[in-house]
Amino acid sequence: MASTTSTAIIQLRQRSEQEIGCIRRIIGLMRGKYLVDLIDCLDLEANPRNSKLGPITAAIQDSIRADEANPSNPLFPIKSKGLLLAASGCNSSFDRNRIRLVFEDRETEGILDGGHNTLAAGAYILAEAERALGKKAPRTSDMNIWEKFKSRWCELRDDVDEYLCMIREDPSSLREREIGLLKFEVPVELLVPLRQDDELCVEAFRSSLLEICAARNNNAQLSQSTKGDKAGLYDSFRALFRESDPEFEQDISGKDNDGGRVRSRDLVALAWIPLSLTKWTAPSSDDKVVDAPKPTLIYAGKEKCLSKYLDLMQDPAISNDTGSSKKELKDIQVESALKVAVDLPDLFDVLYELFPQHYEGHYGNIGAVKGMGKKKGGYTTPFFQRKVDKPVPDGFLYPLVFGLRALMECRPGENRIEWATDPFEFVQSDAYVKVIEEYSGVIQQSDYDPQKVGKGAMSYTAAENATKLAYLSSK
Repeated sequence: MASTTSTAIIQLRQRSEQEIGCIRRIIGLMRGKYLVDLIDCLDLEANPRNSKLGPITAAIQDSIRADEANPSNPLFPIKSKGLLLAASGCNSSFDRNRIRLVFEDRETEGILDGGHNTLAAGAYILAEAERALGKKAPRTSDMNIWEKFKSRWCELRDDVDEYLCMIREDPSSLREREIGLLKFEVPVELLVPLRQDDELCVEAFRSSLLEICAARNNNAQLSQSTKGDKAGLYDSFRALFRESDPEFEQDISGKDNDGGRVRSRDLVALAWIPLSLTKWTAPSSDDKVVDAPKPTLIYAGKEKCLSKYLDLMQDPAISNDTGSSKKELKDIQVESALKVAVDLPDLFDVLYELFPQHYEGHYGNIGAVKGMGKKKGGYTTPFFQRKVDKPVPDGFLYPLVFGLRALMECRPGENRIEWATDPFEFVQSDAYVKVIEEYSGVIQQSDYDPQKVGKGAMSYTAAENATKLAYLSSK
């Protein structure tokens, strides 16, 4: 979680201002040395993407080096969009066009656009600092995404200070060694509230930031997952994962390029299994908000599942506005369904391990299984990466996981979705072995093709019916 308040001082040259609604827009050019203060106090919480080093950032650094080498003909300010900053506090009364910025909510304020520019310039500054001190520049692989870069930045921060001191006191020696003086300029667009002492104006300003952020990033369209993350629509779901297994929660991706191993859209697709039992998705319910996605979509239409999830969670009946760009889950039934959904990745992995053991037939002879080949280091389950002996095509497994819906119920008068029995004990029982054996016939009837199984509506119906029958007979 970001700290509540941080400050930075920047200087803008050729500054101009505009007033638009509740927002004051300040435009100008900022020398590279002022990025140091911004990188110190900010991360990329407000930016919808987690920037990473690659061809784009390499090109940015080439442009910066060209401007440093030929300051009389700078092109970077024209070639680059620069940075879009937002801060709820701004004091521009300092001399030499310096501005003190106060970022009170770093999840909505900070660097809204220009994360790649910031990462590229920051990596350039680190490299030049180490060169100035006669040290080896940090390896790109050690800081290829923002979090790694920021960690390296903090480790080498004293070197950056020493480099800045050399720029002030002995720039000629650096110039002789062809080391940059951080005089390259970055275009900056700064958004601040028009009236900082007016609470309504500040609230309207913050509420506008997510929409502005999404629109500015449409040139490389934001994924549904990233938009949902920025709107806080995963926060309650992630909090439940954090409560259940903090280590697993750390592996869940939110925005693009954040390095998360587990895609949030995969978890959302599974969440529709219990969410489909709520009154908000029931076809005959007067409270219906959206139609639950068809069962086949949890395997073959995860983006559609994600889109429907966002539609559900944004509804005023489900979530409250918080006075900023974030929404907060308020519905008890949806929250209970998400709590059930937290168990599904673990259950998915358990079934991944059990399925080959209890498949009715010669599992190893199935063409799709043979086609998965031998994997160096062995096979692991998709979510928790437990070692297993044999791989399982996803198309075979998703209908079986959907069948666990038969173990979920909405108890009369309680308005909550809950497990009717301990699902982990049940899938390890003799009764569930019979479910897998019966479900094996679906695979055989589908010509052993995972695509036909995963995209066939009857696969899901058969798995749910078999699970329901096995549960009732075991009671």
